Amino acid sequence: MDPARVRRRPAARRDHPGSRAAARSLHPPVTPGRGLPSTAHRRAVDGRSRGSRRMRHTLVRDDGAHLHRKRVLRTIMGGGALCARPAHTPATRRLLGRSEEQAELRGLIAAARAGTGGALVLYGEAGMGRTTLLDSVHSEHTALRVLRVDSAQTEAELSFAGLQHLTDPLLRHFGGLPQPQREALGVALGRRSGQAPDPLHLGLAVMGLLTPAAEEEPVVCLVDDAQWMDRRSLAVLAFVARRVTKGRIALVITAEGTERLAELTGLPARAVRPLGDRDARELLDSTLRVPLDQRVRERVLSEARGNPSALIHLPRWIGPTEMAARSTAPGVRAPKRLEETFRIRLSQLPPDVRRFLLLAAAEPDGDPLLVRRAAELMRMGPDVAAMAETAGILDVGTRMCFRHPLLRSLVYAAASATERRRAHAALAACCDAVQDSDRHAWHRGQAAAGFDEKAAGRLEDAARRAARRAGVAVAGGFWELAAALTADRRTRAARLLSAARAKRETGAFQEALTILASLRHEPMPDPDRARVVVMHARSVYAVRRNDEAVESLLDAAHQVAGHDPAAGRRLLLDAFGAMSFAGRYISPDRLRDIVAQTRRLGRAVDPDEPVAALLEALIASCTNSPDAVPLMARAVRTCRGDSGTGLLEDPGAVQLVCSAALHTWDAEAWLHLVDRQVRGARTTGDLAALPIALNNLAMADIHAGRLDEAAEHVAQAHGITEANGTAPLRYADLALAAWQGDEPRTASLADRATREAADRREGRLHTATEYALAVLHNAAGRPEAALAAMGELREGAGAGYGGLLAAERVEAAAACGLTASAQSACDMLRDDARACDTPWAKGMSLRARALVEPGPAAEALFRRATEELIEAGAVLQTARTQLLWGEWLLTTGRRTQARAPLRRAWTEFTTAGAHALRLRAAAKLQAAGERTVRPTSGVQTLTARELRVARMVARGETSREVGAALFVSPRTVDAHVRSILRKLEVPSRRHLRHVEGLSPTDRTGA
Repeated sequence: MDPARVRRRPAARRDHPGSRAAARSLHPPVTPGRGLPSTAHRRAVDGRSRGSRRMRHTLVRDDGAHLHRKRVLRTIMGGGALCARPAHTPATRRLLGRSEEQAELRGLIAAARAGTGGALVLYGEAGMGRTTLLDSVHSEHTALRVLRVDSAQTEAELSFAGLQHLTDPLLRHFGGLPQPQREALGVALGRRSGQAPDPLHLGLAVMGLLTPAAEEEPVVCLVDDAQWMDRRSLAVLAFVARRVTKGRIALVITAEGTERLAELTGLPARAVRPLGDRDARELLDSTLRVPLDQRVRERVLSEARGNPSALIHLPRWIGPTEMAARSTAPGVRAPKRLEETFRIRLSQLPPDVRRFLLLAAAEPDGDPLLVRRAAELMRMGPDVAAMAETAGILDVGTRMCFRHPLLRSLVYAAASATERRRAHAALAACCDAVQDSDRHAWHRGQAAAGFDEKAAGRLEDAARRAARRAGVAVAGGFWELAAALTADRRTRAARLLSAARAKRETGAFQEALTILASLRHEPMPDPDRARVVVMHARSVYAVRRNDEAVESLLDAAHQVAGHDPAAGRRLLLDAFGAMSFAGRYISPDRLRDIVAQTRRLGRAVDPDEPVAALLEALIASCTNSPDAVPLMARAVRTCRGDSGTGLLEDPGAVQLVCSAALHTWDAEAWLHLVDRQVRGARTTGDLAALPIALNNLAMADIHAGRLDEAAEHVAQAHGITEANGTAPLRYADLALAAWQGDEPRTASLADRATREAADRREGRLHTATEYALAVLHNAAGRPEAALAAMGELREGAGAGYGGLLAAERVEAAAACGLTASAQSACDMLRDDARACDTPWAKGMSLRARALVEPGPAAEALFRRATEELIEAGAVLQTARTQLLWGEWLLTTGRRTQARAPLRRAWTEFTTAGAHALRLRAAAKLQAAGERTVRPTSGVQTLTARELRVARMVARGETSREVGAALFVSPRTVDAHVRSILRKLEVPSRRHLRHVEGLSPTDRTGA
């Protein structure tokens, strides 16, 4: 067998086992910076704050590739790949447009590590991203001691409140301070009574706490929003900032400005300025769930003026139409501090100025002539515009712009409903109803206090015009407002149905469900009622994927089948799709009822018709019929060959055919259908089907050993479900973490998935969790744990996990000596191979037989299994077969012959990033006498001294305590710890407790 047949893509490493000649036969030489996998490593970084703090702007660029939650727009259009860096992987991030600031911060901290610390003040207007920069420092330097103080305006008048936050983590050094400093600090912190402390003693006391802490490990102090810190604490902080240049201390302070903070005068400072146009456009695009009208997009960019917080928040105030005028959606609020500050500023203005600002806020395009004419109509004074400009709220020029981009939203939200209606009425009266009909219709609709059919009719016309321009989101807003102004129930229902359709097409499934629920009892024609039922059922399926979705879809199929049997059968397919997710939460009795209903509703004249063939296969799978696999194989062939019914244009149907292909081990059909599923969902913009398709694509990437690409597609799917408010899809994420051998992440995902599966009654997610844990434990050589993680091997409705779990069970049971259990699972795989007759099925069956049939025949079975799996394109399963083959050769004493399959397995696992399996293959290669392989990760890479230090640190001991035990200085311990963290690829000390070999059960003492 040609070893090169195992390869599916170029290697990304140079440290291959065996001789150099052998390495070259497997991989061409790699030039630094070239020959790497072509996938762009783009990372999605969570833009939410710690705790409940404000949203950050975290669009990142990494080695030239940029990404931050470009959710729907780029994904639908098939744009640049998205990927999420696994949570366990430390990353050095460069915020969009903040490379210079980050470089200066890194330089400051590097100097502190070297013993020449310093301070830096970052200043800029609210929302410019100062806090985000602090967050980036915090996340990048978790291996250091980071002290964080987030100043609050409510504590600005509390003396020494900021000092208390800063010193609280350092008070274990309190006893080492000289008495004057100890007394001063004790009074400041409320530990003792006494006279007001001397500022000099306080400053020296804080230095006395920081210095010994910095001797143990470098200290990074992050102080956010210094303008809200009480002045006494700020004075002490400034004293310290000027005296940290000779220690391992870095101090970073942020403030809105320095001109009013005399304490910070003279400290090194850098302004955090607005983003450039290109970066601003990138960030805006990343916040959009659906494409904005181009005019609205340009308006937002103009108003934001490069302010990152505004670029994130402003689209949340853009209503569903271009005339939304910042009607704040329920639950959408500005960052609390901004809101409080701006509310105070607005309350100090004269009433006429506030009314003028409301007009400017209600007019989305900032047309100064229109606003001025409306102001005259409302009899405002001639100087109100100048007063608003003088107050620093508004710029009045060729276009009215608020000085801070969030002010417009806050002005509009602060007004009463009556005040808003008056403003819109004045603007509508001043609009040209012919030349600017959409704007006029919108203002007229917003001004209406009750039913107004004339205004509703104009909004309906505007909605149709918007729909023709492909502005579905815009049209939905017009339809919804038109319905609110409609008195006639039938007309109102028709308009709401159009609004719900638009909501669903833009991925707002929850909003669509709310509208559809209100339509269930409204009078409407039968065809419209059928549309409501179908749309409601499919929206429930998009959001929840559980037994409730099954019931909704079955009810819809019953109601539709009477007048449209073909549509009823398509809904039955959707119901089976929901059943595949509900899984074990469908009781056997209910399953029998569903099968009976399906047989009644699913009758077709031609049994070879694709829908009928697929329904027959699904029924056989649900009832565990022995004919299930042949029927599914026939259904896959029938559906793939169909060119007349357009079945594979239906996202629900193609998902079921994909599952059937997976169930029958037809790799060629599965990969073809997955690709078609993704392309179809992207082309149609189906935001319910696209996340499912991307999960399938990620599973296909795992099959082919492309774990990096799988991570990208998992990130895309998560971005879309988060944007849509639908239930997350954990399936590929779980499998990816397990095959990567990432134990902490797999365990975390498994816990989360188990809770979500129970909450949502999504049984398939339980099965996916069992499969991921089985892969993880088998890869790490823990067969008992793998067996404990697995439940039943079979699951109805073609969920596709039965055969995969059977393969895991064979390996685990054989390793544990449970012959009967291994043979039972092996028989299941053999039956599948006979029924399917595909390379994938035959390869998995042959490997299982090699594990349960000892003796000379095993070698031939391993060889044939490897050849079949190579033909099926199953890269990781091929490598796993070679690993098992090499291990079997070792048990028979054939060390030399074991090296070739083990070397090929090690190479494949290394290239793919399957770390646990790579380590297992490396250990077996060493046992086979391969001397060129060295462990590249894990505790085996540590020296004896490093291993001892690592075990002590994992127990929670400090550098000083470890140094005292080993008779070395704390700095020497720190140097060992840095080396340990680098070798083990973990971000901080606290993660050592989770490293295999250092966990409590693995420790053998220091």
